[in-house]
Amino acid sequence: MKRLVVVGGGNAGTLIANLLAGKLEITVIEPNEYHTYQPGLVDYITGEVDETKIQMPTRLLLKPSVEWVRAKATKIIPEDRAVVAEDGKTYEGDYLVIAIGGQNKDIYNLKGYHGIDDSKVIRNEVLNPRGKNFVIGSLPGIIKCPAAPWELSFLMKRKYPDANVSVIVPAKQPPPLQVPMSNMFNKKANELGIKVYKGFVIEEVNHNERYVVSTEGDKINFDHLIIDTPISTNFPEFADKSGLIPVDKSTLVYRDGVFVVGDANNTPTPKTGAAAHFQAEVVVNNILAEIEGNRSKESYDGTAMCAVYSGPNEGMLVWLNYEKSKALGPTSIYRYMKKAFTSLYWASLSGGVDFVLKPLVESVRKN
Repeated sequence: MKRLVVVGGGNAGTLIANLLAGKLEITVIEPNEYHTYQPGLVDYITGEVDETKIQMPTRLLLKPSVEWVRAKATKIIPEDRAVVAEDGKTYEGDYLVIAIGGQNKDIYNLKGYHGIDDSKVIRNEVLNPRGKNFVIGSLPGIIKCPAAPWELSFLMKRKYPDANVSVIVPAKQPPPLQVPMSNMFNKKANELGIKVYKGFVIEEVNHNERYVVSTEGDKINFDHLIIDTPISTNFPEFADKSGLIPVDKSTLVYRDGVFVVGDANNTPTPKTGAAAHFQAEVVVNNILAEIEGNRSKESYDGTAMCAVYSGPNEGMLVWLNYEKSKALGPTSIYRYMKKAFTSLYWASLSGGVDFVLKPLVESVRKN
């Protein structure tokens, strides 16, 4: 039986391991005891759910036949399809999947909010506010889910209607594929009385006096500052100038027998859980195509999607691939979709909701 080594037990890594369980001998190298549902962190930050709703034990999410090594990967050797763990042991396979995610850079003592520990600090501030001025946004670079800062701003305004909520956006104009999303979010921000600062690139953060200054000298005071930072890979020796690992954007291949999926790769699509999921399915199919020889290989077309809370009883849906994009809503359907997936996510890690997910994506793509 062929062997597969997966570095990283997040969304894509777990799904790949589970879909190939029983067909290959699989080892997953993942240091964290608990798996976090990252899109649910906005619910956690705003006090809508507790940790038990957005975390599950890593071992429970992996099928029994999958070997889990609870350790950090300290070295990756792509040419050997091998990984060295922190215990010094080397794990080799016929295939190697790098699913290590993207790590937020620590800039101006800002660390993002995509880990449970960082989110816990923000949650405590949000639930015990020191003032009414919330400044939310991101630094320049590739971030996890460009919709997230907008979503947090909508949620803050809903939670504290009399708060002064501002969104800072580094780009003066969004990339072409993100124009529909940007227009929809700007319209909603205007309806909610949220101030939007476009082209605001942070140059200084004064945490003591609580203000930020842009490269153009503009100053914004804050009581609470929630800023996402750009991501990069923990293995910079494999990264390109984006800070992520280059792959063929259709096959997700780094080199023969080595795939990079999810936030760790440099595909030109937003870093969302849905993108990681669809990438994982392409990799699974193509590994089986090589081993079994009875199916055609598939290509990843850049599909990414996310549902976004936008009001008390409404949500929005953003969909795109490499060629086109759509921004839908707001409607109550997309809010319920987002809420429901907090529970459905765990089943999705074994392919258990594809009977719903795939028709939904196809319907959005066609309409």
